[in-house]
Amino acid sequence: REVSDRSGEATTLNNIGVVYRAIGQPQQALTYYQQALTIRREVRDRAGEATTLNNIGLVYSDIGEPQEALTYYQQALPILREVSDRAGEATTLNNIGAVYSAIGEPQEALTYYQQALPIWREVSDRAGEATTLNNIGLVYRAIGQPQQALTYYQQALTISREVRDRAGDAT
Repeated sequence: REVSDRSGEATTLNNIGVVYRAIGQPQQALTYYQQALTIRREVRDRAGEATTLNNIGLVYSDIGEPQEALTYYQQALPILREVSDRAGEATTLNNIGAVYSAIGEPQEALTYYQQALPIWREVSDRAGEATTLNNIGLVYRAIGQPQQALTYYQQALTISREVRDRAGDAT
């Protein structure tokens, strides 16, 4: 603030929000994210704006407000496409899929997961790919297709082991 670095200020506010979310203080996180969002829009930092929108969506998902989460994810998605942030796009598609899965709309969840999957492959993010494969498996399990679920789980497991993601492996 002292040197009038508005972009740096927005980044720091966003990061403070990340910490508050991580320690289980969602309202504090939202306060910082909203401040960051205002500045990012003011300085026309579209990529940063999308990141902050996604982070706000995550908080709303955390606190059980899926419709509010969707609102923020759906604002982030076209911005990520505009700035050609393919990994951010895949993350947001996966987040949207997770919301639809949580609210009992498995077909809609699959639509978003299946959009995210080729992007993870395109950007060579094996961990993201494994997460999405696991999420697809969860949907198939929920809709009573255990064999299809197993196919996706086995793909996710192989990749999780390949990238030495022990938490993903356990999941």
